[in-house]
Amino acid sequence: MPDRALNRICYVEDDEDIQRIVRMSLERVGKMTVEVVGDPTMAIDAIGAFKPDLVMLDWMMPKLDGPALFRLMQQHAELKAIPVVFITAKASQRDLDELMAMGAVGTVSKPFSPKDLPGQLREIWKKLP
Repeated sequence: MPDRALNRICYVEDDEDIQRIVRMSLERVGKMTVEVVGDPTMAIDAIGAFKPDLVMLDWMMPKLDGPALFRLMQQHAELKAIPVVFITAKASQRDLDELMAMGAVGTVSKPFSPKDLPGQLREIWKKLP
């Protein structure tokens, strides 16, 4: 379990409606600080600058999907240690297993409950070494 609370989340998502819902959920319900990145091609720089505790990636995005972005993160020494949770509508067990095999620490399926999202992320956080 990490020795500090989960406070800073960077969320990479191209859908503005979902961005707003997640931001509201994590800030208002979870009392977390959230950085939303709408363009996945800008995410590497944004994540590096924000220095989050955890990154949430949408799976399906134009230009650069979540798994491809995750692979790019793994190539940057300062980013590869940041835990990644995928938030996705692609919820077959095979897809979820693929994400976990890549090194993701968890997944959240869409649709999700905005009321429950902070708790879901904190549960994943508590299980980290």
